[in-house]
Amino acid sequence: MRLALFGATGKAGGAILEQAHAAGYKIHALARSSGKLDRDGESLAVITGDVRDLAAAERVVEGADAVVSAIGGTNPANPAVLQQGTAAILTAMNRHGVRRPIVIQGFHLPFPADPHNLGRPMMGAVLRVWNRHLSADSYRMAAVLTGSDLDWTLIRMPRLTPGLPDEDYRVGELALGPWSTVTTGQVAHFTLSCLATGSFVRQAPMIAGARRAGHKDPAETFARRLTPARRPTTNGSRRLAAASRLMRCGCPRPPTDPDHNRKEPPCTYALPP
Repeated sequence: MRLALFGATGKAGGAILEQAHAAGYKIHALARSSGKLDRDGESLAVITGDVRDLAAAERVVEGADAVVSAIGGTNPANPAVLQQGTAAILTAMNRHGVRRPIVIQGFHLPFPADPHNLGRPMMGAVLRVWNRHLSADSYRMAAVLTGSDLDWTLIRMPRLTPGLPDEDYRVGELALGPWSTVTTGQVAHFTLSCLATGSFVRQAPMIAGARRAGHKDPAETFARRLTPARRPTTNGSRRLAAASRLMRCGCPRPPTDPDHNRKEPPCTYALPP
């Protein structure tokens, strides 16, 4: 397979490059500087340029069977690099008849089938504080991608950690949060799996490392601890609670006796209410 790769010098893109190279892919990769990708071999061609430059994007995409984008770099100096770069890539794909793009981004991007856990909005808030330009740019990028008629897949991942490729990960609509992680090798393995099988077309699966047995969502656990326990509020609940106390007091009168626990005659065994 001939693969066009954008963002090959990043963490996820570098892992994808390594695994694709080992699997025998023919790769065209874009880099701002050719020195950042100094690998030898006929299976890798490095094109120097900016992802927002349509001419550079076309040189990378031309002749490819599929495209993988793991671009980043959004900052105050480049507040729209994700949106503009993705738009250039998709335009180049349309011009050269390439149908299959896979884009790597964060799980903070919402989709209708996502679980309603606290972790994703927490991550969105953290991201807006840490890099508000990246947060806004990623939303615009997702709109550009999902609005196209191509056979796209948007892989949404949590915090990246270094790691070798393995299959010990989860994919789908996951309840993730700022504590969730996935390794670079797992992201690369799943990306190439989507290319090989044609799965998750026009979908946005999340990916994360395998959950440990008995693991619970920290945000949900924290929320439950903050919620005070509810006391009985209905009359029936109050009568049941009172009867339970009176049954334990040892009084010879049954709890249903109207004279039970009254002052006249006094019930000397009754517990205080």
